[in-house]
Amino acid sequence: MGNVAVVLDTDAIRLFAQAARSDNPAYRIADRPVVPPTFLPADGSPAGEWAETDHRFFGPPPRAGDRLTAIRADSPDRPGVADSLTRYFDRTGGLVAESWAAAETFAGERVSPQAAALLATYATDWLGAETIRRFRTRSVRPLPPGDVMSCSGRVTQSYLQDGESRVDVSLCGADATGAVVVRAWATFAVTGDATPDSR
Repeated sequence: MGNVAVVLDTDAIRLFAQAARSDNPAYRIADRPVVPPTFLPADGSPAGEWAETDHRFFGPPPRAGDRLTAIRADSPDRPGVADSLTRYFDRTGGLVAESWAAAETFAGERVSPQAAALLATYATDWLGAETIRRFRTRSVRPLPPGDVMSCSGRVTQSYLQDGESRVDVSLCGADATGAVVVRAWATFAVTGDATPDSR
């Protein structure tokens, strides 16, 4: 894949947030909504059925109206695993985000990308849509259509990096039976000296 021009569309961001069941004003009513953590695809196309994803933001996430250049990097395949990495650059050539994903099969079952998006909604409603710096997921099993997923999270550490106070959090989504569907590990920038409580 060569360089692909990407213009972040307001309606696409709002529809994505709606599908992820987020009412966060940063996605839904802002003039220039911020992209949700799992919005930028790792393969340059709409979100696929990935078993693992890792979305990094090198500063605040991009917003609607931003013009980015997407460059997909080739990565060697591992047996049974297909990897994809796309880097997103701004108009000045600065790296603003990258999205990596790996696809695996779970005994022939398909992974639901919505479970990761729902867990991202939980995390950004808790710690802020504009302050996300990384969101890494690992799907454990499919979430049946129409099933309810409960989310939980806890702060694992706080530290200073790139001039920002940051926290790492560990997140978990479970289905109606209590079985884990998806796990995630996220990093957020935080303001002030306060460390968020676990939820």
